[in-house]
Amino acid sequence: MKNLICLLLVTAGMIACSSDNSDDNTRNNNSDLIGQWNWTNTDGGIGFTIHETPESTGTNFQLLLNADFSYSFLENGTEVSKGTFQITLKESNLTNEMENFISYSDSFDQPENIVVLGRIFTLENTNILTIDQDANDGIGSRFEKIE
Repeated sequence: MKNLICLLLVTAGMIACSSDNSDDNTRNNNSDLIGQWNWTNTDGGIGFTIHETPESTGTNFQLLLNADFSYSFLENGTEVSKGTFQITLKESNLTNEMENFISYSDSFDQPENIVVLGRIFTLENTNILTIDQDANDGIGSRFEKIE
């Protein structure tokens, strides 16, 4: 009987350990993020004074996020960066809750007035993606999904 109890405890311990996947915090389900996204606007800053759009900057920017965690950035139709991206779950400075953050494998020049690195989420029941700096008085960019 003792052997049976020991066997059950060992089995339960192995099951509990196997569900602790350290990769969960780095490779979250990204299905709602997958697609081609057109930059629509960037807003924020100290006193909410930054308001940029493709019309005001003369820049059309597109972000492509693929299911295999590859990405491409296109500026005015020209690819300016590509590589892999990672979604990491960590505590937000703004909300004090666990949020998704996007980062990229390759170094690249951050597009001026467009946020592509930071807290990332889709607005519920919409085709809008938001990426923002996780800071008070930071800026955030919105993207609309290309259907």
